[in-house]
Amino acid sequence: MKKLLVVLLAAAMCVSMLAGCSSSKSDNSSSEASTESSTAVESSAATESSAAEESSAAVESSAAEESSQPEGNVELRKFTMLGDDAFTSYYSATDSMEEFYAWQAFRKLEEAKGVDMQVEYVVNDQYLTTVQTRFAAMKDIPMFAYNNETDAEVLALAQNGIVLDILPMLDKGDGTAKKFFTENDFGVTAANKVKTPEGQMYWLPNIYISDYDGTYGVGTNFTVTIREDWLNQYGLSLPTTLDEYTTALKTFNENDPSGSGANTPGMNVYSYNPCDFADAIAQWFGLVGGPVVNVNWDEEKATSPWKQDTAKDYFSYVNDLYNQGLYDSEMVGSNDTLRTKVANNQVGSYSAYALATTYEPLIESAFKADGGGACYDDIYPITAVEGVTPLLQLEDPVYVWDHFVFTNQLTDPTLGAAFMDAYYSDENIDLINYGVEGKNYEVKDGEKQWIQYDAKQEGAGVKYNADALNKYLQEKADARISYGKILYSRYVTPDMTYYQLGDATRAPKEQVWAAQKTEYQEKTIDYGHWTSIDVGGTLATASTEETDKVNAIYNDLHSASQQDVSALVLGQSSVDDLDTLVSQLDDLGLQDMIDIYQARYNRFKGID
Repeated sequence: MKKLLVVLLAAAMCVSMLAGCSSSKSDNSSSEASTESSTAVESSAATESSAAEESSAAVESSAAEESSQPEGNVELRKFTMLGDDAFTSYYSATDSMEEFYAWQAFRKLEEAKGVDMQVEYVVNDQYLTTVQTRFAAMKDIPMFAYNNETDAEVLALAQNGIVLDILPMLDKGDGTAKKFFTENDFGVTAANKVKTPEGQMYWLPNIYISDYDGTYGVGTNFTVTIREDWLNQYGLSLPTTLDEYTTALKTFNENDPSGSGANTPGMNVYSYNPCDFADAIAQWFGLVGGPVVNVNWDEEKATSPWKQDTAKDYFSYVNDLYNQGLYDSEMVGSNDTLRTKVANNQVGSYSAYALATTYEPLIESAFKADGGGACYDDIYPITAVEGVTPLLQLEDPVYVWDHFVFTNQLTDPTLGAAFMDAYYSDENIDLINYGVEGKNYEVKDGEKQWIQYDAKQEGAGVKYNADALNKYLQEKADARISYGKILYSRYVTPDMTYYQLGDATRAPKEQVWAAQKTEYQEKTIDYGHWTSIDVGGTLATASTEETDKVNAIYNDLHSASQQDVSALVLGQSSVDDLDTLVSQLDDLGLQDMIDIYQARYNRFKGID
C-alpha cells in the first residue's frame, strides 16, 4: 500500500482531553476526530464551524433517470444525496463545491460509472434536526444521505424498510467496492464492526486507518507523560518503576520547579482524572480501560477493572499518592482545568496520547530561541505488580464511526453499486488523502510531495496561531485547492483517510518534539498487550435488544462507578470495602454489561 503523507494541522493539537467523571471516554472518542486524537488528526478539526446560511438547493427523490452524457457516452443516472455543509467558515458548499478541483475530479470518477451526483447541502448546526425531521416524516429523503443519528436510530429506520442493506448491492457492481469490504483487511475490519448480529450492513462508516512511517493499521496508545526538562533539572531518569515515578513526583513537589509553591499538595505532580480508569496508571496494574467495561485483547475477554484482582493494588497506590500530596485532587472528577494548569507550568505529569505535543505549545518556556524548553516524555509501561503484564490503551488503528445510508428512494441497486465502486477506487482514495496531482501534490522520485504546503501552519507541534491558520486555510479554499478530506469526505461521503503518526511530516524547526517520543512509539508499536481507548471501536454493532439492555443500566452504573473511584482515590472509601462496592455494581447490572460486550466482541472477531 502506498505511503501516504497526511496533513497535520496545528489547530488540532489543542486536544479535547477525555472528560473523566462527568462523561465517558467512549463518548469523547466519538468526537475526537475534531480534536487531537493521538492519530495526528486532520484539518477538519480546525475548520468545522456553525453555518452561515441554510442551503437552498433542493433535490428530487425520484427514481434514477437520464441526465447528460459524459465522455464515452456513458448514460448518466440521477443520484440524489444529502450532505452537511460543515466547512462554511471557508466556503459554502452550496455555492462553490463544484469549483473545487478535487470535487471536479471526484465527479468525473462517478460520471465515468454513470452516476450523476445531485447533492443538497444543509448547514452544520441544522443538519441533525433536518435528518431527524425528514426521515421521521418520510419527506424529501434522498437516495443517499449522511445520517448522524445513533446506531439504534439508524437500525430502526432499517427495520422500517427506509434504510437498505448494502451487502446485496455490492454484488451489482464491477467488484471494486465488494473487494474493498471482503478482501482488504481494513475494509473487512470496518464491515465486521458495522454489521448487525444477523449479518446486514446498513451503513457505510467513516474510516480512519493510522500509519506509522509506512506501516498501516498501527494505532497510537495512551500513556503517562512526565516533564523531561524537570527530570533533567534534578538529575533524574525516565521512571521505569513505581518507586522511581513516585520519587520524581515527590522531587517536583518539594523543589517547586514552576515557582508555584514548594510542598503544595497537588502542585507540580500528577494531574489527570482517574474516574473512568482511563488515567493510564491503572493499566500499569494490568487493568483494562473504562469507562465501566472494556476488553483485554490478550485474553480476548470483556471485563471490568472492578472485577480484576489488581484493582485493590491500583487504588492503594493512587490513594497513597494523594495522601502524599502527589496526586492533584482537583482533577478527580474532571480534567476541565488541566489545560490551564499545564499552560501555567504547574503539571509535572499527566496522561496523554503517545506522540502528542498537545500542551507544550501553551507553555511559554517551550519556545526558547535555542530550541530547548518544556516537553513531556512518554513513560514506557511500568510493571506495578509482579507477574502481571501492564496493558496499554490503544486507539483502534481501524477506527469507524457515523453512518452514510442508502434509502428506499434508490430503486436501482446497480446505481448504488456504481457509486460505491467509484468511491472506493484507488483514484478517489488519493483524492481524499492528497487531492489532485498538479494542484495539491506532485510526484518526485516516486513519492507524493505537497504543493503549497506550509509546515509552519500545518506541522504537528507548532505554536498555534488561530488567525494565521485560518488565513492560510482560507487562502487554500479561495484557490479551490482544498482536497477530499477537508472538502467532501466525512460529511457528504464516507471518510477513507490514512493518518500518519510518524514525524516525517513534522516541521523541522517549528516543532516541540522530543526525540524520546519517537523512540517510545517505535518501542511500543508492537507491544501487543492492549486494552481499548474507545471500547466501542472493538465491538460489533449492538442488536436492538443489546442496546435496550445497556441503555437501561448504563447511566446509573456509570455514575456509581465514577463515584466509587473518586471515593477510593481520595480515601473516602477503603480498599477493604472493594468487594462490597463490586457487589453493588453487579446489582446495577455490571455483569450483564460485561456479557453483552463479550457477545459483541465475539461477533466482531468471529469467535463462536
